[in-house]
Amino acid sequence: MTRNKPPALAMQLDRCDVCGDKYHRADLVRTQVEFLNMKAENFFLYSSYDGTNWVVDTASDAGSTSYGNRCDNARTTLDSDNDISYINGVQTWTGDGVFRLDVITDLSLSSTYDLTFSAQVGPHEQNTSPEMTVEMGITNNDGSVTQAIKTFTIKGTTRVWFNEEVATLNGYGLGTGDYYFYLEITNDGSWWVDELQLELNVNSLPGHEQGRPENFVRTSGSFVSSSINDELSEQQLMTSRKVCKNCAEYILSKSERFGRTEESPIDEPVDSWAQEI
Repeated sequence: MTRNKPPALAMQLDRCDVCGDKYHRADLVRTQVEFLNMKAENFFLYSSYDGTNWVVDTASDAGSTSYGNRCDNARTTLDSDNDISYINGVQTWTGDGVFRLDVITDLSLSSTYDLTFSAQVGPHEQNTSPEMTVEMGITNNDGSVTQAIKTFTIKGTTRVWFNEEVATLNGYGLGTGDYYFYLEITNDGSWWVDELQLELNVNSLPGHEQGRPENFVRTSGSFVSSSINDELSEQQLMTSRKVCKNCAEYILSKSERFGRTEESPIDEPVDSWAQEI
């Protein structure tokens, strides 16, 4: 489409946050928009690799050199020697390795719960062979003993996940309501893991009887949930977005959207006794 390939004007390109089409950055404007924050929860303190809560065994650190699942957030630059560097890249590793949780989140779950562990996993975009095997499960505190729950063979960015009853997980002898999770990657190049998520009782939500992950929510130091027992709720929020002219909209005041109230359009005078100097 024409709007996805603007004319070459030696100007930086960016995407509209609403429609996702490419535009010259000079043609995008920032505006406030109301949006519905979908129900979501995440009981991992960190949803991305941080070197403390999440650690990697055996694989070699390749730096933040992948685009990851949200490639529009990443940029590449060239220096005078034509060496590539990444801006907002995702942490990457080379060779086979185990990506595991090293700091447990104390939830003290009873055997009546089920939980869903999920993550975005993918090969580096320059891998000669993108196929990789991803094994998911729980482990002990140092990763020396593992219990595989589910295995995937993927060839591109994929959300891998498993859902299991707490009573079943307790039977493996690697925890009683609190667990160390892991992903073991077997591949012929480099790989990344991001957007890690732990949800509870997803089976009880309408349309998620198989325990599939809900909407992703990012965490950085604290988990996100409306309640550990109650069904999650949606929230109406306002944010700032960069939008193209086709997606720009005027935000009406609440009174214009939902009708005028009976309140006075001006403030009533303040009694003299209530005033301060």
